[in-house]
Amino acid sequence: MTQPLAPLPDRPLNVCVVGPGAIGGVIAARLALAEKGGALGAVSVVARGSHLKAIRTYGLRITTPDQPDPLALPVTAVENPAELPPQDLVITALKGHQIPAMAARLSRLLAPHGRIMPVVNGVPWWYPLPDGQGGFHGAEEVDPGGVLWRDIGPERAIGAIAYFGASVPEPGLVALEIEGYLDIGRLPGEDRADVDRVAELLRGAGWMIRTTEPYQNSLWTKLFSNCAFNSVAAVTRVASARAMQDPVLRALAGDIMEEVRAIAAAEGAEIRMTTEKRLDLAERNASFKPSTLQDLEKGRHMELEPIFGATIAVAKARGIPCPKLELMTAILRAVQETL
Repeated sequence: MTQPLAPLPDRPLNVCVVGPGAIGGVIAARLALAEKGGALGAVSVVARGSHLKAIRTYGLRITTPDQPDPLALPVTAVENPAELPPQDLVITALKGHQIPAMAARLSRLLAPHGRIMPVVNGVPWWYPLPDGQGGFHGAEEVDPGGVLWRDIGPERAIGAIAYFGASVPEPGLVALEIEGYLDIGRLPGEDRADVDRVAELLRGAGWMIRTTEPYQNSLWTKLFSNCAFNSVAAVTRVASARAMQDPVLRALAGDIMEEVRAIAAAEGAEIRMTTEKRLDLAERNASFKPSTLQDLEKGRHMELEPIFGATIAVAKARGIPCPKLELMTAILRAVQETL
């Protein structure tokens, strides 16, 4: 499945964040702070539109719970990745359906030894599914035609999941609203030296970093929540807490969670939290709206295939039934067509 890569160089690493929105922008800002202190090499971002213009004019601005006044940080900001030199580490903070169109540009942006770290909500493009011929490929739902698998290569990918709250109040300004952490890692049997190196770099930039092993425990624990709450909230158009107060909707969410738990088990992953505890936690957060509902309310393309479609693809590859998840996904695909 993988090809050997040269190790990351023994020098400060140059890092580019592609998609410096809420999640990516906060990551980039903290890296830029570390760069000022000489902890890593150059930090750059690939952005577009009014966000790019504001970053170029005023710097990448960030607020945090401890720093309510915006702090402006100079970063190199471009629209075309070809304007940048090859990078040691590329962090993508795009929605899963936005990444395939950038495959060729991302490939050229990476140095020969470069690693890519996609921060995802769903099944990432590098996640291996059996191809029926003794090899592996990514899910078609997140890597149509296998372009990312071919042009970049799964061996370059370090998995990453963000557990913090952030937003973009205005172009060029990112707000860290809820402190949290990043969970990064690789699948069992893969070299973890680059994971340790990137974890050290991110900790030096002020992040709390977890390195879950095996990494699919973190991935499927995230999907356990996202598949259930994102789908129910988007179909009903109410916040998760409101939906969980309805016994029928609560039972539906619980059924989807158990379907995802079965898929995870087939993948060798363990979801340690009980379904009832996770449902109770969702009911306590009255104001939280999952990202799928937020996108729907704003008339934006929902992140359906990475969260739902690719999860179903993994289930089918392993022969695990998931009828409730399939039903909710079909409904949301139909809704998507009306946007």
